[in-house]
Amino acid sequence: MKRSATVPRSTPDGFEPGASVNRQATDDMLARLAPGSYNSTARSVEAIFSTGARVRRWGIYEELAVSPESVDLGRVAQGQVRLLDTHDSSSIDKVLGVVVSARAADGHLTGVIRFADTEPGRRAEAMVQSGDLVGISVGYRVTTWTLTSTENDQEVWRADRWELLEVSLVAVPADPGAMVRSEPANPTLTRADAHNEENDEMRRNLSPAGAAPVAPPLAAPTPVPDTRAAPPTGNAPAAVTSPDDILRNERARTAEIIELGRTHGIDDVVVRSAIDRGAPIDEFRRITLEALAARSERDTISNASVGYQHDAPNAQRAALTEALTLRLQESSGARVTPSEHARSFMGHSLAEMAAVSIGARTMPRTARERLETFERAFHTTSDFPIILSAALNTRLEASYLAAQPVYRRIARQQNFSDFRPHDVIRPGDFPMLQPVGQAGEIKYGSFGEKKETIVVAPYAIAVAFSRQTMVNDHLGAIDQVLANQGTTIALFEEITFFKMKGTIGPVLKEDNKAVYHADHGNLGAAAAITVASLGLARAAFRKQKRLDGNVMGLAPRILLVSPDKETEAEIITTQVQPHANADVNPFSGRLETVVAPQLTGNAWELYSDMALGSNWQWGLLDGYTAPRMRTDEPFGQQGVAFSLEHDFGCGAVDFRFGYRNPGS
Repeated sequence: MKRSATVPRSTPDGFEPGASVNRQATDDMLARLAPGSYNSTARSVEAIFSTGARVRRWGIYEELAVSPESVDLGRVAQGQVRLLDTHDSSSIDKVLGVVVSARAADGHLTGVIRFADTEPGRRAEAMVQSGDLVGISVGYRVTTWTLTSTENDQEVWRADRWELLEVSLVAVPADPGAMVRSEPANPTLTRADAHNEENDEMRRNLSPAGAAPVAPPLAAPTPVPDTRAAPPTGNAPAAVTSPDDILRNERARTAEIIELGRTHGIDDVVVRSAIDRGAPIDEFRRITLEALAARSERDTISNASVGYQHDAPNAQRAALTEALTLRLQESSGARVTPSEHARSFMGHSLAEMAAVSIGARTMPRTARERLETFERAFHTTSDFPIILSAALNTRLEASYLAAQPVYRRIARQQNFSDFRPHDVIRPGDFPMLQPVGQAGEIKYGSFGEKKETIVVAPYAIAVAFSRQTMVNDHLGAIDQVLANQGTTIALFEEITFFKMKGTIGPVLKEDNKAVYHADHGNLGAAAAITVASLGLARAAFRKQKRLDGNVMGLAPRILLVSPDKETEAEIITTQVQPHANADVNPFSGRLETVVAPQLTGNAWELYSDMALGSNWQWGLLDGYTAPRMRTDEPFGQQGVAFSLEHDFGCGAVDFRFGYRNPGS
């Protein structure tokens, strides 16, 4: 609900003649920006948001109580109160900034606005700095109304409890009172339509779900000309002295009920029933208020801040997680683009995110307050441990996936469903085609099966972030640790794989022989990396047979060597233009040199394209794509501890897709 004037400029104060107003006090309390307070470094400005001055609205006078007890500023503390362009939240381009602080004291609601680093935000900032734009209007939700008095036959209702939802910059403030009001943002509405729309919006928010506030009555519409006498008051009809008076009053009652029902969308059946049974006007107003209160549970507040529409616990948790993840990326120099939900938390420190997660009303400012906030966040049922773990895991996964260990160039991935030994069945030797008999008979073939066993094992280590790191908001240091952990885990996998592989590989169940064995035809006599030795190795490679005895005819694609043989291998595999036929290298451009730092010595190996098959297999526990961090101990004197957990397994599954030479 927004406070915005719809009165003509001829009565800029927005008050009815005869209303009791201290004009000098009103002028002194004008809700406005203070261009002189503009801070170019912080890109912020101070403003008076509200003074609670009286406003005439749909047949009553409305006032706002402005005190720490009456104004709910919780959304400000959570960074969810936006600076909008004329109460328009229809797109992100209408968001001009954010309210970073607000304070209710001495009948004033004041605060500081920080402008957004966007084109609309910079444009608004320039106009405020120059003094060309000073009008302020607020959007709010009332939870408690109190009828305080009646003046000039008009009731005065005070909002004793209300919540600040948004603050807007407005071009033409029509009211010099506490709330600078502006025309509604919808350019297609007429002045009268806009007034009705705003009144409907206000009524929708009188009775939020779960609360039972006292709501001001609806105003009576203008009497129908020439068809009614003075309107009755209360529930009793005006005194009548003739049948004509009775008829006029009945027509007036009927006309008013119909008008109220039409204006507020009350069902025709309800309207007709009230007319037929002679329901007084005040009773029908109560019926209308109850219907509007019920409707408020379904309707959204169209002019609320962006954060207000998305403050469900799950949405807030997701927004905080995204913001923290992106801040970790930013700390490493990456450029990020947050979603609209996460944008409001991008400027929050770790302690401030913890404060939001526990629903704190104010942000921690001192080191002690930050420590206390972390302790509360880790020792209560707040979402902060989940948010922190999720963000850290996202960054850890990114650094882990960015690493490219060598073993993945020669081993296939196949994940595991649990920690039990898994039989790797290869029905890959598909039976050869057979002639179809004269009677159309199709013969059945059989798969050649062999089983090798691989086990995925759990691994873990404890890590911790100190209190100093958390309190000082050293996200760069945290992200660097995560990057190092990601690459370290990839290195751990590399070491584990090559330890399993050894020199000639583990013994296979297929024939109880090592992967590289003379009987497998994949272990050559010691030789240096030359065209001749590679020729012999390629011939042996192509002669490998399937289980059914048919030759596979595979060609090698990778030449795997230790760092000691890297240069020798590159001389063979690098493409060069020969000057004579005798200089032609048949392996130039046909083999790719891959260097494994875990290998030593002169040995070299050949491997086929993994799309065709592999001697090796590796995998993670099914459902996981990377290592993970889990909160191990709550925040204490030593900070917060995590368990870094990872499940990994690898093993040999075949011998036909590789060749080894001990080298010389």
